[in-house]
Amino acid sequence: MISIRLSVLWAAILLFAIANGQTETEPTTSVATKAVTTLAPTTAAWESETLNEGQAIQKALQYLLNHRQSDWGWGNDTHHVMLTLQLANNTGKEIEQQGLEMQLSAKQMEIEILLMMSKHHESPPPLGRLAAYTLALGALCKDPRSFHGRDLVAALLHREPPHDLEFAYATLAACSSAAHVRRRHIRRLLDIANAAADHSLDTISMVILALRCVVQDHRHRSLIHFVRRPMAGLARQQHPDGSFGSLTTTALAIQALEDSDTGPGAHQHWSLPAARKWLLERQSSDGGWGDAASTAAAVAALTPASLAAVRPPHCSDKLLDSRHEPLDNNGGDGTLKLAYQSHSTNDSDARNVSFTYTLWLGTNVTENYTLYMVAPRNISFYHVMQMAAEQEPKFKFEASEWPNGHYVHTLAGHKEEPMGYHYWLLYRLPEIPDPASPPGNQLVAPVGVDDLMVEDGEHYLFWYKKL
Repeated sequence: MISIRLSVLWAAILLFAIANGQTETEPTTSVATKAVTTLAPTTAAWESETLNEGQAIQKALQYLLNHRQSDWGWGNDTHHVMLTLQLANNTGKEIEQQGLEMQLSAKQMEIEILLMMSKHHESPPPLGRLAAYTLALGALCKDPRSFHGRDLVAALLHREPPHDLEFAYATLAACSSAAHVRRRHIRRLLDIANAAADHSLDTISMVILALRCVVQDHRHRSLIHFVRRPMAGLARQQHPDGSFGSLTTTALAIQALEDSDTGPGAHQHWSLPAARKWLLERQSSDGGWGDAASTAAAVAALTPASLAAVRPPHCSDKLLDSRHEPLDNNGGDGTLKLAYQSHSTNDSDARNVSFTYTLWLGTNVTENYTLYMVAPRNISFYHVMQMAAEQEPKFKFEASEWPNGHYVHTLAGHKEEPMGYHYWLLYRLPEIPDPASPPGNQLVAPVGVDDLMVEDGEHYLFWYKKL
């Protein structure tokens, strides 16, 4: 069903793009015969660059465009390439404004995100890919906190992965989206940074990038002193040939250290020109570094912008005000509807809240479904259930209406069985529910679905179990 809808959507996008593309001043682009696009000349002045380095960057960007696939994406690397193209763009505009083909690539990335979110009902989407998509959306001036009714940032913050590299990547993505980074997340970043010898160079580089993003918040500026030590430690790992080991590790280290010259700490321990020279020497004659992912990583390291500040200053307001429309108005299965949101940003009662809504089936939890949602403040959980039912068929429900409110008796096709003592219980939790450590009955919601108001950062679980 989803594939049919996406096919219809894709056809509509193509028709719309053709119609709009022919009203622009630039030459009309034929969608049927996709030609190779040449990037508009950049107005950026690369800092401390030679002409050869600038030409190498342009050649690499053209390599990426040449390897765009028939669906206008780059397979599993669409998010990396789109992020890199935006980082390399120094015109003050989103790359979508550069032409029809970039608009189609951006739409393809959105479709990939929707597919990823819709395919992971039983388990959350892969955290690394979710973080990468979140960064790419932010770089394109799109708000990942309100993406077709989904809050991607909440999905990142509500999970704490055991792997430190994934954790740092997720924290960087959340911070780059102007989300509040929790104290315990900052403490974990600092703990990793203080034990740098126990972690890979990739992990330390990502932690430094995340902390550099965090300290941009005036409330955490004092933490800059804790960033300098791991930066100096990372800088000392540079090899005599200028690299930090592999291509991707070197590219990431460059981004983590590139601003170290502005203050004490790492600049005396490494050479940025030597690291860039090592990268350039490994560029192939076709402009790439072997494949799209490696090329995107290398270009990101060679451009002035970095992962520590992917959100362009000119789109800060857009991240607060942007809204995504529903894919269609038919309301069928697989349609991701926009959560009801107010357009008023001044009324504190109208600000949005982020939370999760989970269904568990069976006392031993044989099925597990979770939605990451965004909704207006002061909304009842019954209203949330209606929104969830529109988004995902598994969350459709039936309820009886009584004088004191609604009584939910059926969810996900499972009806309560009083004779067998099987009931639906609603829990209100401070952390995302874990089947390995199920909540106790003391966490059952104290009121019904009509009187329960959703709160920011909370987790709501409906569990079908035997009493």
